[in-house]
Amino acid sequence: MLKAILHGKAGRIDHNEGESVSWSSLFKAREDLLTSTVFERFAYLSCSLQGSLLTQCFKNYHGVIPDSFGEFEGITYWPRFTHEHEAGSNEVEPDLIIHFDQCNIIVEVKPPAGGDQYFGQWKKEVESFLQSDGDQDKPLYFLAIGRIGQADAKCWAGELLQYFDELKGLAALEWKEVSSYIMGLTYVGNSAPELSITQQDRRILLDILEGLSLYGLQTSPFKWSQFNPYPLPKLTLEHRLLQSISLNAANIAVAPPSMSELLANKFQPLDLQSIQPYLKNDIKD
Repeated sequence: MLKAILHGKAGRIDHNEGESVSWSSLFKAREDLLTSTVFERFAYLSCSLQGSLLTQCFKNYHGVIPDSFGEFEGITYWPRFTHEHEAGSNEVEPDLIIHFDQCNIIVEVKPPAGGDQYFGQWKKEVESFLQSDGDQDKPLYFLAIGRIGQADAKCWAGELLQYFDELKGLAALEWKEVSSYIMGLTYVGNSAPELSITQQDRRILLDILEGLSLYGLQTSPFKWSQFNPYPLPKLTLEHRLLQSISLNAANIAVAPPSMSELLANKFQPLDLQSIQPYLKNDIKD
C-alpha cells in the first residue's frame, strides 16, 4: 500500500459526507498510519539494528535504561486497557507496546503536524498497563515520538518516575531526529560503522524513510547547499569553442553583424556608425 501511495496509484477515498480525499492526505492526518508504517517495518529489522535504533531514541533519557533491551518478541498495536481511577474507569489505548524478553516499552506517537503530547495521556497509559494482566514482572520503559519538547519531557518524566516504581526510564524525541539517524545509516557515510547493515536492513530502512517523506520530513541527506564547495563552471559566450567559430569575410561585407562577429570581437562596445550602412533606416538622434 505504501508504494501505491508514493507513486500516486492508491486513488482516493470517500471521507466525511461524501468528500473525496487522497490517501496521501489521509496519511498526513492520521497518527495510526504513521505508527503502522514505521513499526511494522521495525519488526523486520535485524536484532542489532533494532537495538541501535532504540538506543538512539533513548539517547536523551530520564531514569535508567539497560545496556540491552533484550531479544525482540513482538509488538502489540493499539492495546486496550481498562484504567481504574477515583472517578470510575475508562478505556486507554496506547499506540503500541514493544515486547522484549527483558522489558516492555510503551510507545506514544504524534505525527509532525498533529496534536501535542500531554502528561495526562502518558500517566494513564502507564497506569492502565500496570493495572492490566500483562508482563508486570518486567521493567517498563516509555517512549514518546513527535510533538514534544525536552523541557516538558524532563518535567513529566520526573513526576512519572517518582510515581511508578515499575517505570524505569523515559525518553522523548522528534521525528526529524529519527529520520536523520536513519539517513545516516542508509546513505554514504554510515553513522554507526560498528553495525553490519545487511541489504535487507537497508531496504527496510529506505521504506521507513519513504513513509516518513509523506509527512514532510527530510528523507534524503542531499541538499543544494552541499554543492556550494563545488561551484558549477560559469556559462559564458567567450568560451574557447565559441571563439573558434570561423567567419566568412564575404558575408561580413554584405550582412549586418552576426553573433559570430560579436563573439569574435569579444563583446567590445559596438560603434553604431560602423553598422549604420547595414540598417534599413538611418540612425536618427
